[in-house]
Amino acid sequence: MKQSRIYMKRWLAANERSKQVPTDTWYLHFASQLLLLIDQSPLYCKKSETERVDAAISLALYFQDCIAQSGGWKEFSDAYYGLYKSYLPFYTLTDAYTPDEINVEDLSFVQWTLFSRYAIFEEDEVIVQNPHNPNLLALSQEAYVLMDASFEEAPICDEPSSPIWVMGLDLLEMPQVPLPEIKPGMQLKKDVENCLAYSKGEPLLYFSVYDELCKFFIEELKWENKNESLLPELKNERNFVIYANAKGMLIAPNVSYCFCDPHNPTYNAANAADRGFKLFTYPGACPFDLVKYGMAKGLFPDLQLPFPGGKEVLHDNWDFIARYFLCEYYEGE
Repeated sequence: MKQSRIYMKRWLAANERSKQVPTDTWYLHFASQLLLLIDQSPLYCKKSETERVDAAISLALYFQDCIAQSGGWKEFSDAYYGLYKSYLPFYTLTDAYTPDEINVEDLSFVQWTLFSRYAIFEEDEVIVQNPHNPNLLALSQEAYVLMDASFEEAPICDEPSSPIWVMGLDLLEMPQVPLPEIKPGMQLKKDVENCLAYSKGEPLLYFSVYDELCKFFIEELKWENKNESLLPELKNERNFVIYANAKGMLIAPNVSYCFCDPHNPTYNAANAADRGFKLFTYPGACPFDLVKYGMAKGLFPDLQLPFPGGKEVLHDNWDFIARYFLCEYYEGE
C-alpha cells in the first residue's frame, strides 16, 4: 500500500491555525507514525487515503491536547462530564481511567466519531459505528502503546487546538427539557381534551393507516370533513402515533410499530428491532418529545443499534446518541 503523506498545511488546518508553532513538527511526525498503524489496520482497509490521514491527525490532536491539557479534547471531556457525570459514552470506565492522561477508551471514542456520520442533508446516509468493534479496539490499544512510549518526550503546545474537532460543543450545551406534563386543573387545547377523553386518559393513540386517522379526526375531534382539513400530506403514510400532551396534540407517522404498548395494535417487535434506531439517528424521523416519552415509559424494549450489542449501547447512551445524530432536531420542534 502506498504510504500517505501528511503535510504541515493539513495539520495546521486541523488545528484551525495558519501560523506554525514550535511543537507542530513533532506532532506532525507523530501523526505519520500513527498513520503506519492505521494503514495496517483492517478497520481502515477500505478507507481512502484522505480518511486514513484524517484519522492519524485526529489521534495526534488527541495526544497533543492530553499533553497540553487544553484544546478540543479537553473541552469535549469537560462538557461531557458536566452533562453526564462521566467522561465518555459507550465504555465502562474503571479506576485505571485517568482524565488528564491518555486512555485507550478515549482513542476508541475518537475513532467512533470518525466512522459515525450524521445526516447534514435529508438524503445523506447515516452511519452508526459499533464502539466495541474488535478492530477499532485493537487499533486504539496499538495507538495507546505508541503514545505511552512517547508521553515523556511529547512537547506541550501553547496554542489550543480547535474547540470543535471532536464534535460540536453546542450539541452538549443543549438543555434537557422536561416532558410536557399535564397537571390537574391545567387548561388544555380542545383536541388534547378530546384525545384524552377518547383514550380514557392515555396520552398515546395509535392508528395503522390514514383512513383510520381521518375517521378519528372527524368523529372524535370534530374536524371538518374536507380534504384540506384532514392533513392530506399524510395520506401516503401509515403507523401513526398521536401524543396528547400539555403543549398540544403531536402527530407522528411511520413510528407506531416501535411502541410496545398494550394499547398499540400496530406494534411489531421485529420491525422495531430492525429499524427503530432511526428514531434516535435520523433527523425528523420522530418528534423528540415522543422519543423522550417512549424512553421514559419503557416503550422501546426492542430498539437496538444495527450491530452486536446494539441494544445495550442504545439504551445506555440514548440521550448522547440523539444529540450527536439529530443535531438541531434534538429538543427541536
